[in-house]
Amino acid sequence: MPAVLVIAARDDWPTDRVIEALIDGGVEVFRMDTAEFPMDLTLAGRIDAGRGWFGGLATALRAVDVAGIAAVYYRAPDAFVLPPTMSGPERHFAAAQARSGLGGIISALDCRWVSHPAAMSRAEYKPLQLATARACSLVIPPTLITNRADAVRGFVDEVGGRVIGKTVRALVRAGREEASA
Repeated sequence: MPAVLVIAARDDWPTDRVIEALIDGGVEVFRMDTAEFPMDLTLAGRIDAGRGWFGGLATALRAVDVAGIAAVYYRAPDAFVLPPTMSGPERHFAAAQARSGLGGIISALDCRWVSHPAAMSRAEYKPLQLATARACSLVIPPTLITNRADAVRGFVDEVGGRVIGKTVRALVRAGREEASA
């Protein structure tokens, strides 16, 4: 039976509701949080010339073959939790390897996504959001993104002095640091 892989923080109650609805609909669900990897979640993924990704994601209680994943629901997982005995450089190296290995295999799955991390990352760019809104014929305000004070002064004069200043990226979402996967 095809499964839905749910990647989210364990304490994310909206995800709990999604899982409840999936299970009520008879769907097999494998939930994981990247904070569980590599300590409580294991991965053994393979690919070869004959077939795409296959192999297991497993916890002490459950397992799923990545080849049987029909869809992925991705919503703000926690950062990887690495052994506290690691030094700073070791932690940085291990987190990068975990992100590239686990995240790379999961991102490469040929299935439906809500929402793919690459698409979510791309959508976070405010300039892209503005260009997409404009392409969809939505009305957008005149916008300047710059690091030049003279450009700001000229823009303020051009639009009649009514401006709002904003950062181009939020660093914290919903009370959490950004996830690592």
